[in-house]
Amino acid sequence: MMNDENCVIFKGTKDGLVVLLSPDIDFATLKKYLRKKTEDAKKFFQGAKVSLMFKGRVLNEEEQYELLQIISEQTQLNISFIHDDDSINNSDKLSNKSIEDLVTYSLSNNIEIDKTQYYKGTIRSGQKIEFEGSVVVIGDVNPGGEIIAGGNIIILGSLKGTVHAGSRGSTKAFVAALNMRPMQLHIGNVITRSPDQGDFRDNSQILPQIAYMYNNNIYIEPIDYKILENL
Repeated sequence: MMNDENCVIFKGTKDGLVVLLSPDIDFATLKKYLRKKTEDAKKFFQGAKVSLMFKGRVLNEEEQYELLQIISEQTQLNISFIHDDDSINNSDKLSNKSIEDLVTYSLSNNIEIDKTQYYKGTIRSGQKIEFEGSVVVIGDVNPGGEIIAGGNIIILGSLKGTVHAGSRGSTKAFVAALNMRPMQLHIGNVITRSPDQGDFRDNSQILPQIAYMYNNNIYIEPIDYKILENL
């Protein structure tokens, strides 16, 4: 078992910040040590922009989210990306590499505004998220849910509601989802209609897709490296 002071260890690497977590203590105690550790390191982390990885302990999505909340509250770290690792429960991992690459691309090539808002959970009918930068949803967007973003929109789940990327007129914004079935999709000033009107292919096999604008038309295609390179 680790000494108390070593229950949480921060380690800088060329890929970002690794947080080593003890597997031998209960989660409530782990959170207490993480809070103390981040409080002690607050000045060191102030204003830094890093990618983050948890190691040493199996975490589900909820636990990972709670730890991220503590780090965000206690420091002024600008967390640009959260890497998957073997310590993240396999049942909670997104296996599709192209979506991971897409999130990284969105964060490193944000449109005009270096901001990204994360939302964990389902966007239900009547709910609306509006943000000046890019939006990443870890969950689904149900029919009647709406997202408006000045930058890109990435849905790590099913998109069945209404989305508007590039709401300030940008034609370089994109929308991506693991399951692309929106009621309505806008990019810049261009609008596409719902699937029953023929603008979206009917996928019996669900695969990640991306919607982007070219020559004032919106195209929706499976995500691959070639598309990402040409965005």
